Amino acid sequence: MKRRWSTLAGIGLALAVVVALAAAVAAAPRLEAVSPAEGAQTPSGAAAVRLTFSRAVRLESLRTRVRFAPDVPGQWSVEGRVATFTPSQPWPPGETVTVTVESGLKAANGLPLLSGKRWSFHIAPVLLAYVSPPEGGDIYILDTANDQSRRLTTTGGVLAYAPSADGRFVYFSARRGVGVSLFVAERRPHDQPAQISLLLDCGDDQCLHPAPAPNGRWLAYERSDGPNGNPRVHLLQLADHQEAPFLPATHLTYGPMWSPDGLLAYYDGTRGGYVVVSPEDGTERAFLPNDTGESAAWAPDGHAIVAVEMLLEKVSSPNATPQAPSQAPYLAAHLWLYRFAPAQSRTDLTRDPNLEDATPAFSPDGRWLAFGRKALDPAHWTPGRQLWLMHPDGSYAHQVTHAPNKNHLDFAWHPTEPWLAYARTDQTDFTQPPEIWLYNLQTGEQRLLVTNGIMPRWLP
Repeated sequence: MKRRWSTLAGIGLALAVVVALAAAVAAAPRLEAVSPAEGAQTPSGAAAVRLTFSRAVRLESLRTRVRFAPDVPGQWSVEGRVATFTPSQPWPPGETVTVTVESGLKAANGLPLLSGKRWSFHIAPVLLAYVSPPEGGDIYILDTANDQSRRLTTTGGVLAYAPSADGRFVYFSARRGVGVSLFVAERRPHDQPAQISLLLDCGDDQCLHPAPAPNGRWLAYERSDGPNGNPRVHLLQLADHQEAPFLPATHLTYGPMWSPDGLLAYYDGTRGGYVVVSPEDGTERAFLPNDTGESAAWAPDGHAIVAVEMLLEKVSSPNATPQAPSQAPYLAAHLWLYRFAPAQSRTDLTRDPNLEDATPAFSPDGRWLAFGRKALDPAHWTPGRQLWLMHPDGSYAHQVTHAPNKNHLDFAWHPTEPWLAYARTDQTDFTQPPEIWLYNLQTGEQRLLVTNGIMPRWLP
């Protein structure tokens, strides 16, 4: 009898252990879904990795139990059962990213993940976008490795565009009846066509020059009342399409551009200068007096802007030609560095009074400033501006292109490679189609990429 009770007690204990183990297994976290999926190719070099668990997990455990190869810095966040890793710099373009979730990762209830997972996804290479044909065209994207291009948009009538910081979306202005409205193209993996949506119906107004904020929350753009109205910068919240009305309604404003850390600058023609504001509340961070309002660019450190300023000069050379400027006073265009943090200052980078500079563009690392330059001295004047490079302090200025009749503009730096794309137009024969070229800073090679294209932009 005692043996029987002993046997029953043993069975009961075993059953209790089994039940307890089953309950523990049921209460332990399970990895139910991952994004990007196994084998997926994401068009975004800044793609976030999302892990969906059966229950909430601990933030600190994610940092020690999830590994990436190649590794990039970033931040983890947890919302409900979804854990998200947002990289603070892009994944290497064209690479395969392997994610390892180790067993032992702790849930909020303290129980461990019993089974880990490893999978990989692919990062698309950086592509070059452009508009073709120049009049009434669409946006195309080009893989410079194999010179294969494909159409991104199908609306026609594209007048301006800009990609989001992660390359997932391309915002563009296109004709819609007599007006110009805002559209967005969401890029798809591989060769799938982009999903195109009307973002803002502007009616008969002209909505131009969309500029998405680096954090993806805002879209700045210019809006004019009717075909001939004065422009005014508008700010759209992309989450709910609500506008932030803090910009002066009675001022002539245009040229919105974002700093890398999310400050908005625009030119205020009524005040005569560039205004730097915080988009959250419209707080003015700086006002930079400037009489021109053309061709400006943010420095990568977010503390300065390079802009064109006009100066009244007089040519000193006696060797005038019929095509070149006369010796009468003329307006020279100089590049000025406007620094507003930690203190406000202004520096003439052009220096030489007989030069005309325009269209500045900083390299991502801040080492170089690309710009277009022509001499106003009649002995050296040319119809077109050439591509020049210099350091941001104005030193080591040197000429890159030597095509006197060609105008070089729309400089676009590759985000990770020492490459500079630019457009080129013939200033002596306007029947010739515009071209897009690529300059390799390491090798010095200049290569024709596209004929009959304008507005080169890199898509990460």
